[in-house]
Amino acid sequence: MKSIPPKYLIITLTGLIVSVNILAQVQLSTYIDAGENNVSDGLFIKTSVLGAYQFGNTKVKTGGQFDLISASPNFFTGVNLIVAQEFLIKEFQFEIQGLFMSNFFSDLAHEIDWGMLAYLELKHFDFKLGTEFRTYHITQKASEEFEIESNKNLHENWNIMYLAGYRVKPIDFKWNIGLAITNIDNFLINQETNPMLFLQGKYQVTAPLTLYIEPWYQSAGSLNLSANYFGFFIRTGLIWKLDSKK
Repeated sequence: MKSIPPKYLIITLTGLIVSVNILAQVQLSTYIDAGENNVSDGLFIKTSVLGAYQFGNTKVKTGGQFDLISASPNFFTGVNLIVAQEFLIKEFQFEIQGLFMSNFFSDLAHEIDWGMLAYLELKHFDFKLGTEFRTYHITQKASEEFEIESNKNLHENWNIMYLAGYRVKPIDFKWNIGLAITNIDNFLINQETNPMLFLQGKYQVTAPLTLYIEPWYQSAGSLNLSANYFGFFIRTGLIWKLDSKK
């Protein structure tokens, strides 16, 4: 049976419960990732649930990730929290986002990330740029098994986060196709030199419901994507939006 870190599970479940309650008025999304990479030992399948709520110009987003099939011994493998503030300068709207993320990729070590991003959303383009601070933490199990008594944390400071994307139609169009390069995902922040490339297609089935699919290519270096293949997965999901004014 895969272990679940109790304190992080409580944080995520509390966040999701709060999100679903207030989200009954705004947005809930879920998706499944299926693919393989150089460390997955074959096929992996993950699922995630995300909630988002906006009041005024402030947004709060939270979610959890769960491994259904993977080489990881853990079932609950990720949690995130984003608080964003919208600003409008002339016709340009952008956000400043503060984020917290934790990844439980192993029962021997966990990853914790804190960061800040600037997000600019245009008619056909998206841009994100920010910095984050990462800590790898040795678990109690690893400390006992390998008799580690000191230096249990490894810190990385001022890592760069980025995204540049293009979409064919305006963001609120009924259907859309887009392409982006980034080192950020909902529960993952890669090194700057390990970009990910993804293609997104989406279709609005009804006013509140949108379906989407995203093939992702993961690289192990930025100079030659073909020679530095790391992994590939396909994400399929849905977004459910409700109008709080109704």
